[in-house]
Amino acid sequence: MALFTEINAYLEKLHGADEYTKLATIDRQKAVFTATELLGDYFPVDKLTPRSIALQVLYTLEGEAEEYGKLKRQGITKFATKGISVEFSGSGISPEVIQMLKPSSSKARVGRLI
Repeated sequence: MALFTEINAYLEKLHGADEYTKLATIDRQKAVFTATELLGDYFPVDKLTPRSIALQVLYTLEGEAEEYGKLKRQGITKFATKGISVEFSGSGISPEVIQMLKPSSSKARVGRLI
């Protein structure tokens, strides 16, 4: 519950989190739980930060508000209607979160020469 409290406080301060802040507390808890579970499928749980989970919550809520989340979960990769065409790529993970949590190949490594 402490993790939820920290994430909730962060999102309440964050500009552009209106989709989240208008939710009831129980729905906020569900959104945080769902984001944590999803990220745990892709990244080690010990690497998840409150900020990364919060950003994933917003990404997920934004996709749900635009109905894209439902289409992606159904495996739809292309969608067209009345002259509008949408093509989905990537996973359901926020690009910001991926950038934050993925191992960087530019980090220095320690080793030894033989």
